Amino acid sequence: MSARPDAAVRKKAIFLDRDGVINFKLPENRYVTDMSEFGLIPGVVEGLSILKELGFLLVVITNQRGIARGFMTEVDLSEVHESMLSELEAHGVRIDGIYYCPHDEFEGCDCRKPEPGMVLAASRDLGIDLSRSFMVGDSPSDVAAGRRAGVMTVRISTEPDEDADYTFGRLIDFALFLRSGRDEW
Repeated sequence: MSARPDAAVRKKAIFLDRDGVINFKLPENRYVTDMSEFGLIPGVVEGLSILKELGFLLVVITNQRGIARGFMTEVDLSEVHESMLSELEAHGVRIDGIYYCPHDEFEGCDCRKPEPGMVLAASRDLGIDLSRSFMVGDSPSDVAAGRRAGVMTVRISTEPDEDADYTFGRLIDFALFLRSGRDEW
């Protein structure tokens, strides 16, 4: 008997970049090191709620090189994530997993986006069907990671992205699109 979930019962998921999708992104080379620097983007709670209603697991996939650069520790990051989870749960939204890469760009790991390592690890851990899932992010590296993992890609941007399957201005816009039933997921 296999320990892997049967393909027929594998779940669909939304893999979410954190900074710029869930919370406001700080200027380049600044990192959210505590909750005083964390602010949810308007419409995120509603968007996440819609995605949950549609039966998706919600999995945060985030590069956190501020750890490698010494701006924060993994304990600091854990505290930010625990506070984020509490804030979302207070609004009725449950995140199913958080995966982060603590490495810097030059370290050559397989988890730092644009590599697909975090998406693939979450898929194995949570029994996710990648063919029914999406990577949602605000940068080209998010789109590239999604492509490499074999999921549909969504770029959160005010500008079109020809590399992404879809482009929306905000997470809520993508959630409303899925709820409209224009595509069956």
